[in-house]
Amino acid sequence: MIFYRKIIGFSTSIIGQFTLVAFLASALLVFNVIVGGNEVLKAALIENVKTSIVQTSQLLNFTVATHASSNDLNTVQAFLDEMVEGDSKNGLTYVVVGDSNGKILLTTQAFDSSLPIPFVSGDIEKVALEGAIHIRNSLLLPKAEVGFLQYGLSTKNIIEVTADTREKSLIRTGLIMFLTFLAIVFIGKRIVHRLQQMIIASQEIVAGNYELHIKVSGRDELSVMSDHFNKVVDAVQTKITEITQLNQSLEVRVQKRTHELETSKTQIEESLKQLQEAQKQLITSEKLAGLGSLVAGVAHELNTPIGNSVTVSSTINHLAMELKRESDEGKLRRSNLNHFIARVEEAADLLDKNLGRASELITSFKNVAVDQTSELRREFQLRKIMEELAVTLRPKLRKVNIQLVIDVPPDIIMDSYPGPLTQVIANLFNNALIHAFEDITDGQVTWYASIDEKDPAYVKMQFSDTGKGIDPQIIGRIFDPFFTTKFGQGGSGLGLNICHNIVEGVLEGKISVSSTLNVGTTFVIRIPIRATFKAIDTESLH
Repeated sequence: MIFYRKIIGFSTSIIGQFTLVAFLASALLVFNVIVGGNEVLKAALIENVKTSIVQTSQLLNFTVATHASSNDLNTVQAFLDEMVEGDSKNGLTYVVVGDSNGKILLTTQAFDSSLPIPFVSGDIEKVALEGAIHIRNSLLLPKAEVGFLQYGLSTKNIIEVTADTREKSLIRTGLIMFLTFLAIVFIGKRIVHRLQQMIIASQEIVAGNYELHIKVSGRDELSVMSDHFNKVVDAVQTKITEITQLNQSLEVRVQKRTHELETSKTQIEESLKQLQEAQKQLITSEKLAGLGSLVAGVAHELNTPIGNSVTVSSTINHLAMELKRESDEGKLRRSNLNHFIARVEEAADLLDKNLGRASELITSFKNVAVDQTSELRREFQLRKIMEELAVTLRPKLRKVNIQLVIDVPPDIIMDSYPGPLTQVIANLFNNALIHAFEDITDGQVTWYASIDEKDPAYVKMQFSDTGKGIDPQIIGRIFDPFFTTKFGQGGSGLGLNICHNIVEGVLEGKISVSSTLNVGTTFVIRIPIRATFKAIDTESLH
């Protein structure tokens, strides 16, 4: 394991990488020299053999043909015996002259059976490496007879010279590569040694010894790096001195600033408490103002049926007094009694209708007022509470030509908090009247609700108006607390913020808005049909 770690450490070090690169470079260069040398020697061998064949064939053909044409074969025999050396490693080993029938006319060597097979075509290198090559050429004999001339050419000497040359070249190349390898490793060790000095110096500096410097020698890049390293160390030492002095002065400043911040913190906390208390009061005022506006609207709406009822009651009282006077005077007639009865029936019908209308208004107001003040959870019909709220809000539409349309299925039964929900709807309605229909007398407000198609456990409600729309530059801020475009004109900036907090807090839903200028605005609310069972924290409404 220790040996393996040493090998891994050496292979990942710079000297190890230098050694590996030097070894690979040397090996590749030796391989290239060997392969290239072999190719050159092989080509030289082939060319040498080809040249020898051409020259020998020309010499023999010329000599033999000249004397054979004069039928002087003895002279040819003597010439060939002089040229041929049987055991020679380079040159002719035998010569044979034959006629067109294959009969041997003269030869320098006796053969037991047939002549060696001559080389015709193919791999001349392979044939030459066998030590001898056999060549046969056509030869003109006396009487225009065409015979043949065959000879053997030894290539042993060429092979030996080629092998010797290859061996010497390999030795020289290996020696040069070995020396180059040693030179690269030596240079790498020097570089690594100087780098190790820099590493040791940097470790000492990290440990806090800022007075240590690297010895600079030479003019190479490492010397320049060492010099720059020493300059960096000097600069670091200077900066540390400056920072130490600055820290000493900063300690006093920090203590002073900390005392100031603690004093400011205390003042800010007091201011925050006052702001929170003011916010609570503003929110309470906002809710009470809404309830007061609701009371004023209902009172104004009740004025008509109650006034009509008082008028009818006075009329009945007057008729009763007339009937009593006629009865006391003995002038009562059946026709007068029938007239009285008809008028009383008519008056009773009017009283019933007007008092019924008043009762309906009072009941709706009572339900809405109780829901908005109690904040209790109960089961309710969504359409019913919207209609009850609409009864209390419609009086605000008397002076304008704005229609309130309720499009809510009667089968949506919720188990949630009707008080906070009606407060949201009322705030959205009032917000539309104040902002959307400012200086506009015609329009429509639509309350729509349905079961969410994506998740039947949720109700999706849309509150749309056909007013002037919201400026795109401020639409992202309308839910912020105290943000209003009616600042100083009675607007508190809390209406939509209360809606946002109620929807995403108590009602556990989401509220979003989209608007187009001069077209209208739509608020989309998505809340669960059945709220989770938890205690109501009235502060979460704000």
